[in-house]
Amino acid sequence: MGMNTAMDMEAKQHCPKARVVYDLFHVVAKFGREVIDRVRVYQANRLRENHAGRRVIKRSRWLLLRNRTNLDPEQAVKLDVLLAAKEPLTTVYLLKS
Repeated sequence: MGMNTAMDMEAKQHCPKARVVYDLFHVVAKFGREVIDRVRVYQANRLRENHAGRRVIKRSRWLLLRNRTNLDPEQAVKLDVLLAAKEPLTTVYLLKS
């Protein structure tokens, strides 16, 4: 089942005893959007005094969310540098994979 609120409500209304199970694709997608983003924003906020470092992290959202195989060589290097600098980002990135 997809992670759609309307779908959840319909299932609960028409099948109240049914067990709701989400498919892996939607769970991983939600993880990518929410958890990685929260960690990225938290790390950026910790660098309020370091404007250049903060800017790098704030601009890295799609770099972290994209599949590594879809990155060009320059983007792959940027991702490696980012992950080497911030352990929490490395952890959530590896969990996404």
